Amino acid sequence: MGFNIQINCTLEICPDTGKHFYYNRFEKIYDMPQVIPEQYRKYVSMKGKHFRIYTNLITDDIVTSVENFVDKYPKWSDIVEDPDYNEDSKIWNEDKHDQFYDALKWFSKQNICYMISWF
Repeated sequence: MGFNIQINCTLEICPDTGKHFYYNRFEKIYDMPQVIPEQYRKYVSMKGKHFRIYTNLITDDIVTSVENFVDKYPKWSDIVEDPDYNEDSKIWNEDKHDQFYDALKWFSKQNICYMISWF
């Protein structure tokens, strides 16, 4: 069985208008969030056992905000020291680790709250 990780956001539904919205601070925003830049789209849904190392180092839950994920993002040395990393060492490296972090930082800076979950 594989390990899947994905980033998403939840839009609420206004009971008065029936329109979808999200909050930016305390203001309801009825426009769609910004389109994900092309270079970050590959991080929206991924598979790989190496992501379990990240999630185990960040939280015991199966979902957290991307902002929390960024705040607790492990160092590359923490990833390669884990015995489970050896299985995925041919497909995941420090450059990809850094690119993933850059993508997560972009998501965390948006006005809508992006969540990251895994199963």
